[in-house]
Amino acid sequence: MIFTPSGTSPEPRPEYLESTQFIDSDEAGVRAFAERVTRGETTAVGKAVKLFYAVRDGVRYDPFEINLEEGLYTASNVLKAKGAFCIPKAVLLTAAVRAVGIHAGIGLSDVENHLTTEKL
Repeated sequence: MIFTPSGTSPEPRPEYLESTQFIDSDEAGVRAFAERVTRGETTAVGKAVKLFYAVRDGVRYDPFEINLEEGLYTASNVLKAKGAFCIPKAVLLTAAVRAVGIHAGIGLSDVENHLTTEKL
């Protein structure tokens, strides 16, 4: 993927639809999830919105599940997890959106002045 300055979007390219090691959009479970959530929706925007809410509300956010084990960052494994933090959830959303034919990538940034608990 490519770096894009803040406030801009990359042009859709073929690699934004590809299945990868982590964004395994061709995996049966990911495809079934994406198709179930978007069933009956005809527009790309509508599908993306439904998938956003399904991942946001259907996968419990758990910042204490941070682990460096590669398998935990694979979209198909995020679907099976009890909870995940922001990066694995973004991987799942990206894979699901790609599974229904929408170009997608992950955007990352550094968080500054982030308020948090001592435990986190």
